[in-house]
Amino acid sequence: LTEAGDRPVKTYSGGMRRRLDLAGALIASPTVLFLDEPTTGLDPRSRADMWDVIREMVNAGTTLLLTTQYLEEAD
Repeated sequence: LTEAGDRPVKTYSGGMRRRLDLAGALIASPTVLFLDEPTTGLDPRSRADMWDVIREMVNAGTTLLLTTQYLEEAD
């Protein structure tokens, strides 16, 4: 997102908007976080990156509740 910081958000791709949404949710360091299909619309690399962030949050003690339409992610 750094390289797009000088552009209006309305010009961001769907994946960039997802990352911005997650960044905004994480600013307050929540102990519980609800994510509604956080990887929908992301390319495979961005999906993997998003899951890395989610795993880091869980390992740090954040309680995460999320929905997904991808069966392989539901495991």
